[in-house]
Amino acid sequence: MKKLLASIVASASTLFLTASVALAQELPKPDMSVWESDKMKPVRDFANIGIGIIFGIAVVYAVIMVAWYGIKLQSSASDPIKSQEAKAGLKSTVVGVGITFAAIFIIGLILYILGLVGIKQS
Repeated sequence: MKKLLASIVASASTLFLTASVALAQELPKPDMSVWESDKMKPVRDFANIGIGIIFGIAVVYAVIMVAWYGIKLQSSASDPIKSQEAKAGLKSTVVGVGITFAAIFIIGLILYILGLVGIKQS
């Protein structure tokens, strides 16, 4: 019974998704003339510099912390508590840098979708 219900729900959701895609209309394009004007150049430059600085800090932080926790892991010898702390630190560093890079990627993707960066059509 559960499999039949799951199959019906999956079929219905696929049908509604297909119908919504088929009936979807193109969204209106925003007027980007203000963004592309010379008055917005300082804002664009500030955004580019800000993203570059955040990316640079994330890379430097990652290198320093991986080296730090690597040294702690090597110097822990046979002490399981120190070893666990170093492994947890390495894991936290990798997760934090991954979140930072994902955030930068998502921001870039949003800017590309909005047409603020990327290939310009003439």
